Amino acid sequence: MIRNTRRHRSLMGASAAAIATSLLLAGGAMAQTATSTIRGNVSDQGQAEAGAQIVARDSASGYVSRATANASGNYVLSGLRPGSYEVTVTTADGQSTTETVSIGVGQTGTLDVDVASAAPGVTDVAEVVIVARQLADTRTSEVATNVSRTQIDTLPQISRNFLNFAALAPGVRVTEGETERTITAGGQPASAINVFIDGQNQKSTIVDGGVAGQDDSRGNPFPQGAVQEFRVVSQNFKAEYEQAGSAIITAVTRSGSNAFEGEVFATYQNEEWIQQDYFSELRGADQPELTREQYGFVLSGPIIEDTLHFLASYERKDETRSAQTFLTRPEYEPLFTDQLGNFATPFEQDLFFGKLSWQVNDRNRIELTGTWREESDIRDVGGQNGPERATQINGETRSIVLRHQYQGDNFLNEMALDYFNYTYNPTALNFDTYGAEYAVFRDNDVNTPGFQFNVFNREATVFTLGGRSDNQNIEQESITFRNDLTFTNIEWNGEHTIKLGFKYSDQSYFVNKEFGRNPQFWFDVDGRPEINGSTEIPVRVSLGTAVAPADISNAVIGLYIQDDWRITDRLELNLGLRWDYEDNAVNNDYTTPQNIRGMLAAMEALPGYSFPEYFNPDDYVTDGDRDAFTDAFQPRIGFSYDVFGDQSTVIFGGAGRYYDRIGFNFPFDERFKPTQFIREVFFSADGSRPGTVAWDPAYLTPEGLDPLLAATPGAGEVFLIRNDAPPPRTDQFNLGVRQQWNDWQLSATLAYAFTDNEFSWYIGNPATDGNRFGGPTPASVGFTEFRNLIFISNHDREREYAALHLQADKPYNRADGWGFQINYTLSEATQNGSRDQGLGNFDFDYNWIDTTPTFYSPTDERHRITASGLVDLPWNFQLSGFLTLGSGRPYTIFNCPDAPAGGPNICWNEGRPEKFSFIIPDAWAYRQLDLRLTKNFDLFDGHQAQIYVDAINVFGFRNYSGFNQDFNSAEYGRPNNVSLPTRSFQVGMRYRW
Repeated sequence: MIRNTRRHRSLMGASAAAIATSLLLAGGAMAQTATSTIRGNVSDQGQAEAGAQIVARDSASGYVSRATANASGNYVLSGLRPGSYEVTVTTADGQSTTETVSIGVGQTGTLDVDVASAAPGVTDVAEVVIVARQLADTRTSEVATNVSRTQIDTLPQISRNFLNFAALAPGVRVTEGETERTITAGGQPASAINVFIDGQNQKSTIVDGGVAGQDDSRGNPFPQGAVQEFRVVSQNFKAEYEQAGSAIITAVTRSGSNAFEGEVFATYQNEEWIQQDYFSELRGADQPELTREQYGFVLSGPIIEDTLHFLASYERKDETRSAQTFLTRPEYEPLFTDQLGNFATPFEQDLFFGKLSWQVNDRNRIELTGTWREESDIRDVGGQNGPERATQINGETRSIVLRHQYQGDNFLNEMALDYFNYTYNPTALNFDTYGAEYAVFRDNDVNTPGFQFNVFNREATVFTLGGRSDNQNIEQESITFRNDLTFTNIEWNGEHTIKLGFKYSDQSYFVNKEFGRNPQFWFDVDGRPEINGSTEIPVRVSLGTAVAPADISNAVIGLYIQDDWRITDRLELNLGLRWDYEDNAVNNDYTTPQNIRGMLAAMEALPGYSFPEYFNPDDYVTDGDRDAFTDAFQPRIGFSYDVFGDQSTVIFGGAGRYYDRIGFNFPFDERFKPTQFIREVFFSADGSRPGTVAWDPAYLTPEGLDPLLAATPGAGEVFLIRNDAPPPRTDQFNLGVRQQWNDWQLSATLAYAFTDNEFSWYIGNPATDGNRFGGPTPASVGFTEFRNLIFISNHDREREYAALHLQADKPYNRADGWGFQINYTLSEATQNGSRDQGLGNFDFDYNWIDTTPTFYSPTDERHRITASGLVDLPWNFQLSGFLTLGSGRPYTIFNCPDAPAGGPNICWNEGRPEKFSFIIPDAWAYRQLDLRLTKNFDLFDGHQAQIYVDAINVFGFRNYSGFNQDFNSAEYGRPNNVSLPTRSFQVGMRYRW
């Protein structure tokens, strides 16, 4: 479904030469996003062993990588899959030794080998094997956390979403809601995150959420059983990473090995194992019905031993839910008897993943992966919404990745071609059945001359029936080529590992929003004579206009160079530069309609009126020739200094610039809103009431209603994007120290980030006296097809984030039988621009971004602790836990006596929730401890069975997400909404062979 415009095809042709040239030089962002590196020095009693041969054999698959030590005895093995390796070093005179080591995704581990000390007193050391150990990535300048397969498998959680464990990284928050989970970091919103799976960019390019498939979904974006491990880089990511301002998550999938292996799993939970929401219990509501089942398998093995392997994974998630409909006005129950009660609202998801891995020879490897995700969620039923009001949230993700790796002498080339498609399709299940809202209207409004029915004079909605008014179909699709070229053992004032990268992505965005396209009728449930309405005769109908979908193409180019410069054995510099380009990110090919131009000119010509100084229409009107942003140059520098030369104490730091992107949902409004509007017609029985039409039952059919509405005027809204709109930009700085102590790795990091160029909407036609809503309207200058306000984009929103990250990590191993990790974050996050939560980045409170105060961000939380652990118990039991403690996020105070002068009496995010005790007295507004108890059964021939119980929020702490915000209220500050999860239990089983 790639949709090419003539302009896009022209750009592709113009780019062909550049692509061909770049293939000879470089590639796209691949190396660090999916692979790992082992490097070190080979010596004999301190003397460099030039020419020594290093062979790394993947312990599971048998795949081999080779390197040769240079004149200084140094070597680099790059492009390795994360995992365990038998590293064999053979010197020029035939001495040989082997070490078995493990390396994590994205890590660079140091393995120095002195062949003389490998086996003292033995001439032929070919059969000496050193005990396997994990290589620590202590010399990196990145602020990063690796999450292992053991942690993914053993830590407690209800959903099988591996991204939940991103919260193990300092400064990263995972927030669970009823219908989605969001990941935020560095004081920024979820859109600033990016996720790579096997090097494929999973960025959501249209809707919010950061990760495609993560927004507005109860499901999981990827089958957890197929994930081997992942890495969260929260500061100082290198030049190969793209389109993120706060954090990068890079995951690698499992591969087949030389052994036939597999596992099947299943989990179960029902509503009796879930503590009821405190406030719904307080209202006397019943506990909603829920049965949650998750099950699936992973199967892998050799097709040709040491050469060709496969892996297949499938996961299914079923939630049998019910929603309860009820009336808050029980006197009307006889009208809706058959619509009250419990109704099914199920959720279903299927996840498939498959991989073929082929080592053609010692130099060539090919990998082919495919993913398919499909889900359906019935929702929007319950309360005063009858079962006909259901919406089905449909989501589908498809991806294919073909990767080729060539290992040359002192260089590695990685090339990838991938296809990615994500569809978000909320659909009203009864879109062909008109909607009906039965309401009570206020008496004082009804008796007012010229009264018309709208949301402001409705006293209460009693019940709603029929189909909803809206459908959406949003699809992002891309075909992306990447190539990455890594040169090792380049000697000049030290040693350099240089990577060059190129990426070209042919992207398309399809957005079809049918807002208001199913008629919605209002009925007066009381049937009062003065209204001339009844439960049979509606008082109002609304219907939206049809708007052509947006179907655009966007060409994306990325170039980078990264030099990891090892100046001495102790000091390393990481120098990178990245450049990104999008040719149609913000409607660059859009032409401003003539009537909008005429309306702006007519307003400018009004006597005594001029647009505010911040709004020059020439900066927003376009002839389809907006210049694409070309200044996305992103220098990145890092350093690490090994104080004692033994990797025990390392000082590190860095600074970098990172450009993100503007989600297409914002520029789409410029195309969509001017011709999208709602037409309204008001009825009475005989048409005698002023402003009404005599009711005819034919109006309940499209054939009867369409002519009436076609003759009814309506008005769209004008949205304008600034012609030089830049993408969001973040500058990061950090300085830290890392200490290796036995199996423990400790670190302390000071982190700072400044973000600007963030997007927001402001009003472009205020009054000359500063009244935002008092300026001339389009109708006042003869353009009745537009509504009162003109919205213009602003790109000056700013954020600041400062933090201290403390981390201690002791990885689990079977010999010790335990592992533990704890993180503490002390942070402050501030921003300007009053509203960025739930209102589509509209600011109705201030004229312009310069007049808004600086205040705490919604994600600001002064203190946060996360801790996880795993311990082996007697009789083959294991206990694991995940603890989260937070001092609480802020909330806004209305009617605030301390509000800044010149603005509304609002104190943005100045309220703080009440705190409670957990070890530390009165320190925590958020407390959650999750536990898992596992019983392992060792069976025949390596088979193993597991039974486990998850206890989520085991102490049943009430964590609140909403508070009374009215300073004048006697209830001010009291909680009114519970944050999920409440205490809940789940059982599961797993069988492996």
